[in-house]
Amino acid sequence: MRLRDALAAVGLAALPGVTAAQTIDRSNGEAGAPILQLTTAPRAAALGGALTAAGGVTSIFANPAGAITVRHLEVQLGGQTLFEGSKAGSMAVGIRTRSVGLALGIRYLDLGSVDEVVCNGCGGSGTPTGQQLSANEQAFALAAAVQLGHASVGAAVNYYSTTLAEASGGAASFSAGVRGRLSERLAVGASLQYVGGDVDVGGFGAPLPRTVRAGAELQPLGLSHERLHLLLAADYAAVRGAPGRVGGGVEVGLADPATQLLVVARLGVASRAGGDFATRPVTLGVGLRFRQVALDYAYAGSELLGSQHRLGLTFADR
Repeated sequence: MRLRDALAAVGLAALPGVTAAQTIDRSNGEAGAPILQLTTAPRAAALGGALTAAGGVTSIFANPAGAITVRHLEVQLGGQTLFEGSKAGSMAVGIRTRSVGLALGIRYLDLGSVDEVVCNGCGGSGTPTGQQLSANEQAFALAAAVQLGHASVGAAVNYYSTTLAEASGGAASFSAGVRGRLSERLAVGASLQYVGGDVDVGGFGAPLPRTVRAGAELQPLGLSHERLHLLLAADYAAVRGAPGRVGGGVEVGLADPATQLLVVARLGVASRAGGDFATRPVTLGVGLRFRQVALDYAYAGSELLGSQHRLGLTFADR
């Protein structure tokens, strides 16, 4: 795919406010803010996007109640390829003190740049102006969660900003969620994300992707099995004005108690990834954890963006 085509298809479609010629469906939350709809965490991406009931600091990208699952300190860095000259990634830091968990999450999307071309009556290829057009997005989330017995409740303040060419805009929003452990083997979660105003760019507005999510994680062998690891995860997410989507997967692994080494393989299926980053149904991934450090990889295919490769590095003080 050419970078110019990708910027036009993703950047301009996702940020419709820069041109009055484009019709904006304000009821469709998938019309804007693609970084808020893109799963940047490799483990979740390999499990079909299932993240609402997950543990770990990256869970705050789907459910702020997940901030309580950080045991002491956890740091995650993630990145992925999209297409030529573009990249996306995330960073999350979480701490826990007794029954309170706090986490900060940052996501970014850099669509690169292309030469600006002025259309001459739209009958030809146009005339280059010598200027560059670029597009990027950033999203920040500050989450807090409180433990209440076997359940936790959490809330997050979010801020999203975007720049396309010389136009920019942003919007604040609020998210809330719950997470509970019904047994040693089963955890469930639910959240409402990005309740806020429209993103105004160049005098035109696009709605934030207000999202309702619900999910579950099941570990049939329990949490304390010495050598075998098995996890099943599933999520449902519905962005306002768009069809809901279902995703899930299985994680199978082997552990060595003597060295504290865990190796896992992941297989996921998603009905649709949503927005401009719709992927093919099947996702794959692997993970390696040694003591406090984990390395994760995920693969997903996309008709628009081609092959997507995600890498993540996590440090967890357990």
